[in-house]
Amino acid sequence: MPKIYWMSGYNIKEGMSKEFQKFLGSKAFRKACADVEKESGMKYIETYARVLPSSGEAGDFDCWEFWELPNRATLDKVGGPAAAKLAEMSYKYAEPRPAKSLILRKANEAKVIWEPKK
Repeated sequence: MPKIYWMSGYNIKEGMSKEFQKFLGSKAFRKACADVEKESGMKYIETYARVLPSSGEAGDFDCWEFWELPNRATLDKVGGPAAAKLAEMSYKYAEPRPAKSLILRKANEAKVIWEPKK
């Protein structure tokens, strides 16, 4: 079955980068991610940080969090208590401005539902 990925981008509060790195390596964070997986089936992959300068335009984020979903129905289970607890733990580090989320599938596994006539 094709894998589906959820990618969420956000910014870290100024001066919180080192603390955020410690948080990502903590037992509490790993347990919270395991609880989300148990509750919803969504598996934490990793959090990636931007290392190259960007243009600073809207949509440029410091971090991107990647999760693997077994299927699209998993999204209906994401709002449970374990996900809420993880979000609450993370809010200490993230800026309170809009984040961006994407749902991805490998390009060669994506279903093409429309193509223009030739």
